[in-house]
Amino acid sequence: MKEATIRLEESYILEVKKLAEREGKSISEAMHEILKKGLRDYKIEKTIEGYLNGSLSQGAAAEEAGITLQEFHQELKRRGFVLRMDEKLIEAELKEL
Repeated sequence: MKEATIRLEESYILEVKKLAEREGKSISEAMHEILKKGLRDYKIEKTIEGYLNGSLSQGAAAEEAGITLQEFHQELKRRGFVLRMDEKLIEAELKEL
C-alpha cells in the first residue's frame, strides 16, 4: 500500500480520532475506511450526474461507479431520482449488454 500525506482542518482530525477510539481502530485505519466510503459515494454521485445530464447511459454510469446496474438503480431511487426510460434509451441500454 502506498502512503500519501494530506492536510486537514483540525476539526476533521479530532473527529477521526474520536471515531477511531470509539471503534478501537488506529487513526490510519479509520481514515482509510472513511476515504474508501467517501470515494465510493463521490463516484456514484458523479456518475448519477452524468446519467441525468445524458452523458452516461445507465450501464456506463454503473460501470464507472464500480457498481452493478441493479445497485445503480437502487442508488438512483435512494437519492430520489427516477429512471429515464424511453424507446431510444432502452435500445441504447440493450446494445451495451
